[in-house]
Amino acid sequence: MIENITSVATQVAILFIIIGVGVILSKCKVLNKERVSGLIDIVVYIVTPSNIIVSFQREFKGELIFNLGFSFLAAFIVFFINCVMAKIVIREKNPDKNCVIRFASAFPNAGYFALPLQKAILGDIGVFYGAAYIGMFHCYIWTYGVKLLTKKPEKTVDSPVFSLVDKSQNRPLSSQVLAALKKILLNPPIIGIFIGIIFFVLKIKIPNIILSPMQSFAALNTPLPMLIIGFYLANADLKATFSNLWVYIGAFLRLIASPAIALLICMLLKVDSGVATSCIIACSAPSAALSGMLAQKFGRDTEVPAGMITFTTIVCIITMPVMVALAQYLFN
Repeated sequence: MIENITSVATQVAILFIIIGVGVILSKCKVLNKERVSGLIDIVVYIVTPSNIIVSFQREFKGELIFNLGFSFLAAFIVFFINCVMAKIVIREKNPDKNCVIRFASAFPNAGYFALPLQKAILGDIGVFYGAAYIGMFHCYIWTYGVKLLTKKPEKTVDSPVFSLVDKSQNRPLSSQVLAALKKILLNPPIIGIFIGIIFFVLKIKIPNIILSPMQSFAALNTPLPMLIIGFYLANADLKATFSNLWVYIGAFLRLIASPAIALLICMLLKVDSGVATSCIIACSAPSAALSGMLAQKFGRDTEVPAGMITFTTIVCIITMPVMVALAQYLFN
């Protein structure tokens, strides 16, 4: 058990060293909002899809499809419980802060933080199973997550309670559903998952002249996201974070309760060791970087989610190795 903790802690420490470089580059003004915005686009549109597609370039085995299905099922259940748990537990009086703390508690950094660690500990198979969590992450983010952050319109006498039109967006509900589906299906990582699964099932091998550049882009999946996280850490206002009790409760849900529940679900489903480890890595990751970005987009409080991202990222250097090592110990 101690050996497992040391091994995982070493991998987490490596990520934090790269994050530290990001902090230094930010303090030295090498990284700024414009440059980080460009890096984010590179990660989202090129690096992550390449990493996912490359991970699916392996020999077809029915067992892998079976395990991938379990990964999707476990991810669906865990995200559902996370959302319900955050809604029940988090009771911040300020509605703008309440919704973003719930959001940051429910959704882990399944892409930027978990994916590099899944690859470091499990290799490409970790990314293969981790793709399920990225897929479910975006499904929940662009449905429940958006609904959670959207400000509700003020009720009026002539406005029915159950209306098929959302007055805040002034368009039919069916149009909103289609818009949400469009965001999910046209998201670059989701496209990468679809392409990867199709190529895997149909046993399509990508020519080396194309695969080699994709592997080079995939190799950037660890350093670039960590530098981005380092930039956010360097520019976070921790005062608002440490003065809000609900942030600590949210961090507990994110870093302790969620992976513990995921571990129980994996035991009940009797999943493969690789599936369980990949699942716990994703579920024990700090709060999603999208917490701050979407909070700003929907006019919610941005200081608290930024601080919570920072706080959970720092604390996970202790909690993550323990949770992941526990999964390895129980399933090996």
